[in-house]
Amino acid sequence: MPNSKPFPSKEADLNTYFNLAIPYLLTNATRLLVSPDNQTALSARLAAWNTAYPLSQNPNTRTVTTTATKDAARDEAKETLRIVFADIPESALIDADRTTLNLPERSTSRTPAPVPSTKPIGQVDTSKRLEHTIRITDEDGSAAKPEGVRGCQIWMKIGSPATDPSELSYVATDTRSPYVYHFEGKDAGKAVYYWLRWENTRGETGPWSDSVMATIVG
Repeated sequence: MPNSKPFPSKEADLNTYFNLAIPYLLTNATRLLVSPDNQTALSARLAAWNTAYPLSQNPNTRTVTTTATKDAARDEAKETLRIVFADIPESALIDADRTTLNLPERSTSRTPAPVPSTKPIGQVDTSKRLEHTIRITDEDGSAAKPEGVRGCQIWMKIGSPATDPSELSYVATDTRSPYVYHFEGKDAGKAVYYWLRWENTRGETGPWSDSVMATIVG
C-alpha cells in the first residue's frame, strides 16, 4: 500500500486504510490510550467518509457538492487520525499496530529524551457550563514544556478525591495547553479531581502533580 506519512496517496487505497485503521484503533483504544473524545471523533469521521465516498464514486450521484463533501470528510478523518497518532506513546505500539496503521518506528539515532523530573501545575477555568479549560505550566512557572517532553497526561476522577492512580480515568495527553474537556449534564455540580504528569517522546512519565479540584458548573 503506497503511503504518505502514513496515508495512501490513492483514494481507493485510502478508503481501505480508513476502514482498517479506524476500527483497529477503536478496538485497541484502551491499550493505545485513545481518549473517549477521540474515540467518538474517529467513529464520526469514519461514518462521514463512508457516506460521502461512495456518492462521489457513483456517476449517478457524483456532483461538485458530493465531491466537495467527500474531500472535507477525507481531510477531517486524516486530521483526527494525526491527533490520535500523536497521542499514542511509542512504548505502547507493537509490531501489529505499526503494520496495520502504517506507522514506521521513529529513529533512535538521536540522544534519548530524558525522563521528566518535574511536575506539571494545572489550573482549571470553570467559567463555562459543563466545560473545563485546563491550563498547564511546569512547576518552575514556565509555560514551556520541559526538555524532551511531548505532552502532559491528564487523568481524573469525578466525585471524590483519588488516593491511588488506579482510581483515575485517562483523559488525554495534551501537547498544547490549554486543554478543553466537555462534560455531560448528569455531571453538573460534581467535583472533579485532576492528576497530571509529563510524558516524554519515548512514552516515559514523570512524577504526579498535586491533585487539582474543580467543580462542574451546570
